[in-house]
Amino acid sequence: MKSTMEITISFHEMLRPLLATSFRHQNTIIHTLGRRTSIKDAIESFDIPHTEIGSILVNRNAVDFSYLLCPGDRIQVSPLAIPVDPCGESLLRPTPLPHLRFLVDVNVAKLRTYLRMIGMDTLYEADLTDSELARLAAQKQCIVLSRDRGLLRRKIIEHGHLIRSQNPTEQLAEVLSYYGLQNKINPFSRCIHCNNLLQPVAKQEIMNDLEPLTKKYYEDFSHCSTCKKIYWPGSHREGMEQTLKQALQMHMEWMGAYSSRKE
Repeated sequence: MKSTMEITISFHEMLRPLLATSFRHQNTIIHTLGRRTSIKDAIESFDIPHTEIGSILVNRNAVDFSYLLCPGDRIQVSPLAIPVDPCGESLLRPTPLPHLRFLVDVNVAKLRTYLRMIGMDTLYEADLTDSELARLAAQKQCIVLSRDRGLLRRKIIEHGHLIRSQNPTEQLAEVLSYYGLQNKINPFSRCIHCNNLLQPVAKQEIMNDLEPLTKKYYEDFSHCSTCKKIYWPGSHREGMEQTLKQALQMHMEWMGAYSSRKE
């Protein structure tokens, strides 16, 4: 007869919205396993990616994702503390990132434009498979941003976040809040097409590439040395500035609500 083992697991209230509806209002879940497994696999069997987890206590002792469960284990699972610092060392993530760099997948494609708009180093490869994206994230030491739980459950991905909203402006506000980026913003410093940092360029050097009205009304320009895109403070920037303003307002409201919940 196949042996089974029973464990008791509780998820912090901030994680419960990610659970299946039948589990969301349970303070404690009694769970039966068909085999001995790692704590990572057990948590992710409830459809919560390990990237959302900040700490795990088993029988009141802190463990990492490799811990093998034993019959009767009592488990407490908590989220990452906000704002999340991926450049800091922790038991679950002993290798901190050297700097902030994001990788955005196709499920939140517009988000990469908005992150680059505020100056965040953001990679995007539309044609890669999930396994290729995971390897790229590990190689380039990126934080993966996605709505794809399957992608974020891949073991090779250490840093990531399951984006909750489907609206791009709300997604930007979510990332601003989650990683505490509000004081790291450097708007319009990065190419939104290829992610490289922009460089100032004299108007006379690019006159042949400008439309007549642009030549007439604008004097300050920057360009990307890789894709040769030219940027200036025109109406397109005004729209982006409005998006950023909305995202920052959402961020303030979200952080206010988060602080109230913590209290």
